[in-house]
Amino acid sequence: MEAMDQLLLACHAPTLNLFVESFLKMVQKLLESTEPELQILATQSFVKFANIEEDTPSYHRRYDFFVSKFSAMCHSGGPEEVRDKIRRAGIKGLQAVVRKTVSDDLVENIWEPQHMDKIVPSLFV
Repeated sequence: MEAMDQLLLACHAPTLNLFVESFLKMVQKLLESTEPELQILATQSFVKFANIEEDTPSYHRRYDFFVSKFSAMCHSGGPEEVRDKIRRAGIKGLQAVVRKTVSDDLVENIWEPQHMDKIVPSLFV
């Protein structure tokens, strides 16, 4: 994952879109894992991605999966130590999704009820 992060950070605006889809698929696969450490690693990578300013529009990118997964992570159970790490990662992931989508007019509207119904309760757990 570290190599993917470094590639992502090294990409410049015109080539970033070529790499982002593969990167997001990798992050999604790690988030689908049952291993908490992989989920946390994937979240950290997504946060790095969200902090990158993009010059080109992202017409086809959707973040439904990420909103759902990060929201679910906020409601995680299990042993307290692991639970707290997963919940913190979920909150950071939700912040990253909002940061990434709020300034892009071409991406689905994060403020729509279908997303807010997942995000808001997750922040108050």
